[in-house]
Amino acid sequence: MPQIRFVVEYFEELVAGLFMVLMSLATFANVVSRYVFNNPIQWAEEFARYAFIWVVFMGAVVCTKRKRHIAIDILLPALPAPVSAWVRVVADLCTLAVALAIVYYGAKLTAAATQITATLKVPHYVVYVIVPLSAALISVYTIGDLRGNLRAALRKGV
Repeated sequence: MPQIRFVVEYFEELVAGLFMVLMSLATFANVVSRYVFNNPIQWAEEFARYAFIWVVFMGAVVCTKRKRHIAIDILLPALPAPVSAWVRVVADLCTLAVALAIVYYGAKLTAAATQITATLKVPHYVVYVIVPLSAALISVYTIGDLRGNLRAALRKGV
């Protein structure tokens, strides 16, 4: 049971880490193959590109989960506590709106991506599914943040 809890708790980090390791190994193997054996691995560059896409999108989810996205918050501490709490609520609502738009349009993109990749021979939707998936996960974490920030804002009042 502790292993399942670990996987659930760190799912995004594990997926991003796995793709980072696979991307690094494929790139390293391709460099060695190209410059030592003068015979590049045909699929390695394409795989590294697609793995990088997955790392970036899962990294965005991890940043949302840990509240580590870059933010300009110089104004927030200067505001009165009740106003500051409501600004956080508005920021969460904006984040949620963008994430839900990305879920919607990402799903449309994924559904339309039926071509096969050049060397890996997998459908493009396998690569693109990370777009709506990551936005959905960001939405889940943002809703959690919104609940907490809304409670704080209502507690402080305005």
